[in-house]
Amino acid sequence: MHSNEKVLRAALDAIAAGDQEALATVVADDLVVHVPGRSPLAGELHGRGVFGAKVRELTGGTLTIEAHDVLGSDDHAVGVYTMRVECPDRSFEWRHTNVYHIRDGKIVETWQNPFEQDAFDDFFS
Repeated sequence: MHSNEKVLRAALDAIAAGDQEALATVVADDLVVHVPGRSPLAGELHGRGVFGAKVRELTGGTLTIEAHDVLGSDDHAVGVYTMRVECPDRSFEWRHTNVYHIRDGKIVETWQNPFEQDAFDDFFS
């Protein structure tokens, strides 16, 4: 297994466990997250906890990530996911791919790519 695949898998495990300390070992403090679209999540977000905090605010903390595949190369990792949100008044499931730039064993930049962009924007708006 490539070392950058291990970094991404460690990040996914930490997110699933809600373990911020473990997440800090594999995600840079100054992480940059690029989110396409027109929802309140869209844009360039800076800081390790910023994207997660926005998602928790909009979903009540119900996001789950099912990894279908995780791939690593010398500079990047890619995750292919099914994402789910179960809010009291609505739910949403979508396919999603992220590309991660990894430097010195930490994720420093992420490009979010929901497959169903319009539905993603509608749900998070």
